Amino acid sequence: MDEPQAPDSGAVSLKDKAAETYRWWDNLATINAEDPFWVGAAKIGVRLLGVIVLLALSPVIILGLIIAFFAVL
Repeated sequence: MDEPQAPDSGAVSLKDKAAETYRWWDNLATINAEDPFWVGAAKIGVRLLGVIVLLALSPVIILGLIIAFFAVL
């Protein structure tokens, strides 16, 4: 029987880096009870900026997936 192969260390480190970056961003944009009003407003702005960036990147990512799919065929 074939043993399951260990994941590529590059893929694992990329996944870990992405998770760490997401946790950093989420912590940065989380509103805490002790935050003053202006900090809370800034954190809402950071959340909105993140949504705008993700929306802007999504067509590019979808196009890249479509191109990759057709490249494999």
